[in-house]
Amino acid sequence: MTTDTTPHSRAYDLLASVLSNKFEVPTEAIVPTATFEQLDLDSLAVVELFVVLTEELGIEVQDGEADPDLTLAGVADLMAEAVKP
Repeated sequence: MTTDTTPHSRAYDLLASVLSNKFEVPTEAIVPTATFEQLDLDSLAVVELFVVLTEELGIEVQDGEADPDLTLAGVADLMAEAVKP
């Protein structure tokens, strides 16, 4: 976990935690440049991930925005943007 408290870093930390704990993605595979495809997450898993993130953050992140080539940093950007007032 990072000590940075920007919305992006908090979103990335949550994403990494969910991927590791709920989807059993090895922590060494969770890097900002990794894509869902590289993490072996199929489309159903990605939809489930976005549902979990939506519930955890109380925000709406559209699973339709989840391109297989989207990086984890890109997902964190989407999450951080959705948190903004």
